Formats: sequence, C-alpha cells, structure tokens
Amino acid sequence: MNYSVLKIGEKFDHDMPDESMSIMLSSGTPVLTFNFTISENDIQNFLNGVTSFGLFVDKNILFFLFKIDGFLDWSDLAFTIHLAGGEKITDDGSYLPFNLLLIESGTNIIKGIRIITATPTFRSILVRILQKQKTERFDTLVYYDNISAIYDSYPKAFSMLAKSLITERGGFTVRE
Repeated sequence: MNYSVLKIGEKFDHDMPDESMSIMLSSGTPVLTFNFTISENDIQNFLNGVTSFGLFVDKNILFFLFKIDGFLDWSDLAFTIHLAGGEKITDDGSYLPFNLLLIESGTNIIKGIRIITATPTFRSILVRILQKQKTERFDTLVYYDNISAIYDSYPKAFSMLAKSLITERGGFTVRE
C-alpha cells in the first residue's frame, strides 16, 4: 500500500480486525494504525493529544510502547523485523517520523492522520534493536511463544515501561 496518498475520509485498504492496533514499516517509517469505534471527541484527542513512546525488549522481541493523552493509555505492540517484508530503518542521525492513522472500525474510513517524530537517540536505539533481531534465526512459533511468556511477566504496557530502553513524551526524551 502506498501510504503517501492516504486521505481523511477515504477507505483504508488494509486487512485489520475491528478494534485492533497494528504497527508496520513503510519506506523506513513506522506506521501505527488504530482501528477503533470512535467518537468526534476521540478524533480530536487523537489529533491533538500529546504522544509518548517507549521501546522495550525482552527475548529479542521489541515492543513499541505508546500513549496519546486523552485518546489511549499506555499500550504495546510486539514487533520483529523478520515480519516487516524487507523494510528497514536506517540510523542517519535524524529524527524518526511516525505516521499515526485513526481508522473507524466497521467502515475502514480514515478519520485522523498525524505525523510525529521521535528523537535521533530513539531512532539509534530502535535501529540497534532491529539489527540485533535480524542477526538471530527466526521461528514464528517461538516468536509467539516468547510474546506469551513476556506478557506473563509484564501483563500491562505500564510494567514494560518501567524497564524501557528509552521513553519520550512530546518529542523529548524523559528516560534513557
């Protein structure tokens, strides 16, 4: 899918279950999609709420941690570069853009689009994690078993946040 032509009010043509979140890479940029039943207030909070991000790793599995004030409490999504379809992120010393998409569940209509950035330090840490993932052998069943075991140890995103490698709020590092 070409993410450079997404528009509010148009259909999001990507297979996502209702009431779900997803993270993918598109041309080296993380794309976080939120497919929820939403109100006008939710849309405004999505578009205007301060964003926070973190990175947590256990068993060589990366978890993106994120929060949007007034819209979404701390949440997490597991990620492995092995399932990214050949995409990669390079460490060029610049800020890392994140594309955030709000999709109305049931209709698949795009209700909100935001681009936010993470610091160059966040980008560097993320690239190091992905490079390490790439060097290890990947087994899908082990990957999902490890995710389950991690959730047993860290049942909430907030518990992962306490051990994050970096946490940012509003584009500034608050913990490294």
